[in-house]
Amino acid sequence: MLARCLHELTSIRRDAVEAFQYLTRWLGAFTPQLAIGLALSLAAIWVLHPWDELMMERAADFRKDVPQAILIARWLSYLGDFLGFNVLLFVILRVVGRTLGSQRLARLAVASLLCACLAGAAANVSRTLTGRPRPSTPLPDGLYGPSLHSSMHALPSAHAATAFGGALPAVMIDPRIGVPLTLFAASVGWSRMQLNRHHLTDVLVSLILAWSFSLPLSHWALQRRHPFRKAAPSLPSNELATSRHPL
Repeated sequence: MLARCLHELTSIRRDAVEAFQYLTRWLGAFTPQLAIGLALSLAAIWVLHPWDELMMERAADFRKDVPQAILIARWLSYLGDFLGFNVLLFVILRVVGRTLGSQRLARLAVASLLCACLAGAAANVSRTLTGRPRPSTPLPDGLYGPSLHSSMHALPSAHAATAFGGALPAVMIDPRIGVPLTLFAASVGWSRMQLNRHHLTDVLVSLILAWSFSLPLSHWALQRRHPFRKAAPSLPSNELATSRHPL
């Protein structure tokens, strides 16, 4: 039993290293395209920025009309946290993948967890640098620059980033699994707005961050072995014939 657990941990570590190497090479190969896509996506989200105040007013009205909204939102935020959602999802996918002998599900487990970690880390760094006040903070909306205070960490949402990071790779690999997970991730983003912790655009930026990592990681999960490995150089026909028939 111990030997099997150690073997599985070694396998997980190998998959994680391989996935991260694939990610870095993919980002290096498609940096211009990714940069343009991110810039266009963020510009489109910024167009929605004037709607943030309206959406927060709608959320406040919903809380008044539905007294249970706060309780539901708190539970969704709790369940959608990294330990409550991403780690549990990783364990389920890995166990089911090994039980069914599905390499795709086993690799999806690694891709999902790694995507959530990277999207969450990017969100935490970004919101520390942008310094946007949370909706509950009594400051005019804007970007105030680097801040370590939690009240200035609205943009983007780390909860939404890790939730979408766990769900989006599954959408690209198996929509039957990914679509329900993505709907749950969207409900986590809704809960952060209902709790007056984030604006709509904060959640949308988190979605874009998760999407940018999910593209290469889901592609890696679909590979069977050693992606991006260069093929061995072929010998010229005369040298190949000599090697087959040595003097």
